[in-house]
Amino acid sequence: MGTTLRPPRGTRDWMPEEAWFKRLVEDRIRKVFESYGYGEVITPAFEHLELLVAKAGEEVVNQIYNFKDKAGRDLGLRFELTTPIARIVSSKPELSKPIRFYYIAPVWRYEEPQRARLREFWQAGVELIGVEGVEGDAEVIAILHDSLRSVGLRDFKILVNDRRIVEDILVSAGVTRENLETALRALDKLERMGEDFVIGELCKLGLTEEQARRVVNTLVEGFESFTPSTREGEAGAKRLLELVETLEEGYEIRVDVDLSIVRGLGYYTGVVFEAKSSDAGIGSVAGGGRYDDLVSSLGGPRLPATGMAIGVDRLLEALSAQGELPKYRPAEVVVIPVGTEKRILMAALRAARSLRENGLRVTVEYSRRSLSKTLEKLSRSGVRFVLILGPSELDSELVTIRDMEAWEERKVRTKDMVSLIKARLSQSA
Repeated sequence: MGTTLRPPRGTRDWMPEEAWFKRLVEDRIRKVFESYGYGEVITPAFEHLELLVAKAGEEVVNQIYNFKDKAGRDLGLRFELTTPIARIVSSKPELSKPIRFYYIAPVWRYEEPQRARLREFWQAGVELIGVEGVEGDAEVIAILHDSLRSVGLRDFKILVNDRRIVEDILVSAGVTRENLETALRALDKLERMGEDFVIGELCKLGLTEEQARRVVNTLVEGFESFTPSTREGEAGAKRLLELVETLEEGYEIRVDVDLSIVRGLGYYTGVVFEAKSSDAGIGSVAGGGRYDDLVSSLGGPRLPATGMAIGVDRLLEALSAQGELPKYRPAEVVVIPVGTEKRILMAALRAARSLRENGLRVTVEYSRRSLSKTLEKLSRSGVRFVLILGPSELDSELVTIRDMEAWEERKVRTKDMVSLIKARLSQSA
């Protein structure tokens, strides 16, 4: 039973403190999404396999958890939410445009587990569908920026590129149109695998080592060294400049152009971007881009679209590494009935109920250990207030309230306990 008592490789359990912090972060992100007018969608955990593989790209296809159901249908666990949302939009032409959807949900990919990279992980993202202009790209990047700021991430930068620029560089070097997607997937590994690996992969596609090295050098040297040789590359460069200007002037957000940002999914058609943590071990905490052909490839109309997803697990890792995490309190108040009389326990239950009805998180201590030992245990738990009810308190219609942070204790009338505790909590909020 040793193996089966552990979660499957690449997955994890979320204990109460971890789950609380995760939900706190997600709630702040959700508030940003909704402040931009986005509405939440929830899609099935599994989809028809044919849908998932349509535009995923070879590497991601190999990472899909797939299976046959009892009727023999080929299904797969979603590996992101953009494709399921594109399916929804394709099947509902009556939806008013532009469409603004958001999601916070788990996804699955069978890849090698490592720090901040699991096989089951959570994403929080938005999809803006029906906006052709650069303002759509800028809005999605602004949402990403504001979301990361809202959860307190300090050290990150947003890097932007346009896939058409990279395709221009590859075609100019001699990569055929048929091999573009393979070459783009190789370039996407530049930071992770290094220059020599990428050069080797490009040589497999027919480039000489000199040509392959020139491609890598152009990406590393940056936007200033790029001279378009195709109409698409020129359009990509123009769009990128417009995007940077829109973000700086319209949102007061600074981004950096990085030609090595490619993104591995096969459906991107233009602007792509990533948000990277300063912690090198974590790397990218979010990414996205423009995908103007995905909806039409699934049978719907051609609809321009831009989306992004935040890797919640990676973001939590980055916030933890940054420190200064909020304090977890499973309960704000613990009620301790002192003594064995039934009337004391009943009074404690009533007091706890009254506190809960006023929005407080409350537990009742049922152990029969001594008051001193109970207080010693609670001093390590992070609880803010202890409410003590014994025979003397009950007879005089009082309760003893101990502030575990200030280490102060006072008796108050039972009817005043709620207002006192809430006032103290608001002072320290």
